[in-house]
Amino acid sequence: MKENKSKRSRFRAFVQSTNFLFIVSIVISLVIWIYMSISTGNDTSLTISDIPVQVELSDEAVNNGLQVFSGSDYKALLTVTGNRAVVGSLQASDITVKAAANYVDSAGNYTLYLNASKNDPYSDFQISSAIKPSTIDVFIDYLREATFDIQENVVYKVDDGYYASTTLSSKTIYITGPQSEVSKISKVVAAANIDGTLNSSRKVNADIILYDADGKEINTDLLSLDFKTVEAAISVLPEKEVSLKPTFTNLPSGLQITDDMISVEPSSILLAGTDDVLNKTDSVNLAPIDFTTLTNTKSIFDLAVEIPTDCKNISNTSTAKVTLDLSSLSSKKLTVEKFMVQGLASGYSAEVTQKNLEVTVYGTSSQIDSLSASDITAVIDVSSSDGMKGSVSMPVTFNIENGSSCWVSGSYKANLTISES
Repeated sequence: MKENKSKRSRFRAFVQSTNFLFIVSIVISLVIWIYMSISTGNDTSLTISDIPVQVELSDEAVNNGLQVFSGSDYKALLTVTGNRAVVGSLQASDITVKAAANYVDSAGNYTLYLNASKNDPYSDFQISSAIKPSTIDVFIDYLREATFDIQENVVYKVDDGYYASTTLSSKTIYITGPQSEVSKISKVVAAANIDGTLNSSRKVNADIILYDADGKEINTDLLSLDFKTVEAAISVLPEKEVSLKPTFTNLPSGLQITDDMISVEPSSILLAGTDDVLNKTDSVNLAPIDFTTLTNTKSIFDLAVEIPTDCKNISNTSTAKVTLDLSSLSSKKLTVEKFMVQGLASGYSAEVTQKNLEVTVYGTSSQIDSLSASDITAVIDVSSSDGMKGSVSMPVTFNIENGSSCWVSGSYKANLTISES
């Protein structure tokens, strides 16, 4: 019994000794070495996927402007065989897969064969299977760049009594891509639909849509656009109908233009503007008619509509037809002998060498009948002579006494001599 206890004690002491641990370490190392030797000595196979396919055109094709527009995003897979330690660490980046495109020299669709190679020719593995896929389809074309106008097509409704207009944040768009695709573009449209009814201004993003000559939408997968959406600002303003008002220059102060003497077509237009502007606008002026160009006849004018600032003319009427009938008035020819010079600079004097002017005066019959040449003064304004001296010819206007409804028609000049006094 004592002998057994003695043996157990000696074994326990041996296990706990450094000699035992040393022997165990040697045995474990030996086992690991034997396993690794057996394992690394065997070949193994591995399938590698997601290898990017490189499509390389010849330098000549690239210099001529050819580019690959589709088919350059393919991924391939294949199987390699080799030393287990080497193969186990391989990645897609260790293998190059290329599509043979050196023969391509023009635009078109091509089917290209793939080939694979090791990036490190000395690496201990072999490509043991065919590449999948074995071919790829690519589209090759010349690059084209173009700028297009954008047509607005934002659809919406507005409340009655309101007017809306749309402004795009960009009027043009720059597009690049295959020549065959860019050449199809007939128009570029910014399109959006707004639900409901608008009575205030709004901003939305409108989609850019390309159309060919037949009105069919063009796929943009192969095209590069500056932007895919554009901001559309919709300005919604109240509208108001206002009358069109004829205006005159050189209108005699005593001449009344009655309704039976004048007509305007159209007589009114629709304006859109802010409430504060429309509230103080009941009429808009037409371009003025110069009375010195008129006689006692019926005349017709096409006159521009003068729109107030911050308003929009939404009637699409930029001119109005004005009919002015002065045939009820009378006329008289008179010889004017009274002259007056005004606007003469200090230190200068003037002598009118013009003795008289033959003029035709128009006005109401009651004033024309009693009018005489002595009632008319020819006024020569020399303020624009700018220091001229000697004989000059200057424009003339007329002052008519006792004839507030009368005017002289036509353009006149008078001769005078200007000298330093």
